[in-house]
Amino acid sequence: MSTFKVARLTGPRQFELVDWEMPELRPDEVRVKILATAICTSERGVYTGERAGTYPAYMGHEISGIVEEVGSEVVNDIKPGDHVSVSRINRCHECVNCRTYTDNRCLNSRKLHRPGRQPGPGGFSEYLIVPAYQVFKFTAPVDKVAASLTEPVACCVSSVDKANITFGDDVLVVGAGVMGLIHVTLARLKGARVIVSEVNRDRHELAREFGADEVIDPTEGLAEQIMDLTHGKGLDAVLVTGGPQSIVPGLIEVCRQGAPVVLYTSYHGAMRDEAEIDLNKIHYSEVNLVGTVSPKKYDFYRAVKLVSDGRFKLDKLVEAVYPFEQIQEAFEHGIRPGAYRVVLDIGLGIKRQL
Repeated sequence: MSTFKVARLTGPRQFELVDWEMPELRPDEVRVKILATAICTSERGVYTGERAGTYPAYMGHEISGIVEEVGSEVVNDIKPGDHVSVSRINRCHECVNCRTYTDNRCLNSRKLHRPGRQPGPGGFSEYLIVPAYQVFKFTAPVDKVAASLTEPVACCVSSVDKANITFGDDVLVVGAGVMGLIHVTLARLKGARVIVSEVNRDRHELAREFGADEVIDPTEGLAEQIMDLTHGKGLDAVLVTGGPQSIVPGLIEVCRQGAPVVLYTSYHGAMRDEAEIDLNKIHYSEVNLVGTVSPKKYDFYRAVKLVSDGRFKLDKLVEAVYPFEQIQEAFEHGIRPGAYRVVLDIGLGIKRQL
């Protein structure tokens, strides 16, 4: 095969499939045949133009694939035929962030593009040729479509780590979308009692299925419900996976002193409204307001292990599967209000739409 298909976003809501020359494999690289790639929430924003982006864009980072070829200098146990996920963050392993266990924020990541490979994460394509450190092998049979959600699991692992959850904690997860439900499962695995705040009542039942102990509608008095459920103590941790900026000050008010409030979500468009935070509240209560972005290699390693061990119901988060050539239709489905994950079948040959 001398060429393969790659999806290229040329402008808002304008995809095209182009032929890409197959590059020669370097000794430290792995060639992965992509089976399925899920559409991330952030990519929906780039697609519509709501999030700032540079065109053409080569998106796709939630990847499930099969190893086809391994370079001569690859030293790990990856071999052809292995089912893998791919962490598409380039890392130099030399900058201060890489050397201090924050390799998710490699300072040189954008400088490390290798000639002949598609720019960006590039997972909306038939093949990826990547450095071996980006490839993580599943250790047990995993659904090939649902496995594309391993990268979101890795992101949530990093987020939950920052919440410092321990046994018996009362933890609030804001939002019962894909990322919120993965947070629920992880918080339960940490031994927490999990409360989910979700305005869409159609999502309440699935939140309970994923392990939520309590599900509340914040429009019915968030503070009163939280203080009642925690017997006046307040929350031990908050994980914010959705909603506008303006809800954050109210979340700080229902935390106990010293609690972490982790901002997993980012804010764009209508969600980027005004949020007035009393800094004296932060000072005197020692509430820890912290952000989180992208997974470290260690987070990805643990996510693959958790998915391999069957800890998640990831198949229930897949709303629809489209063939690769229908990428435009898949994105249009994905931007519908309330949609869960839409996945592109790139190398499996199936179609599922629920």
